[in-house]
Amino acid sequence: MASKKRRGAATRDSKGAADRDKKGTKRAAAKKDAKPSIFARLKKWFVNIITELKRVMWPDKKKLKQSTMTVLLIIAISTVVILVFDSVIAFILRTSGFYSSKPATPETTEPPAIVETTEPAETGDTTSTGEES
Repeated sequence: MASKKRRGAATRDSKGAADRDKKGTKRAAAKKDAKPSIFARLKKWFVNIITELKRVMWPDKKKLKQSTMTVLLIIAISTVVILVFDSVIAFILRTSGFYSSKPATPETTEPPAIVETTEPAETGDTTSTGEES
């Protein structure tokens, strides 16, 4: 009879331990799925940036100067091309009359009628100055 008690107790203990393990794994999984704090994410972001910058193949001075001059030359050529096209198109539009730098002649209209207004009559109030005439 004592062995039955032990078996039953052992069975209950093993079930309880299994349930506790399942709960523990659920909690661990919930912690894994939880979003890390803002500071942890910022730290990870900066660490990733630094590791990426270490992988970059930085050019030497000669290559850097050459690339810079190429970019500046392309910008200068593009500016000249746009200026030429703009001038040609403006010339074509001006000569065709589509766009004119001269103002259009205004239509002549009659000026508005002038209405004469009568001036208010002067009052002969001399009491305010205190003099008699």
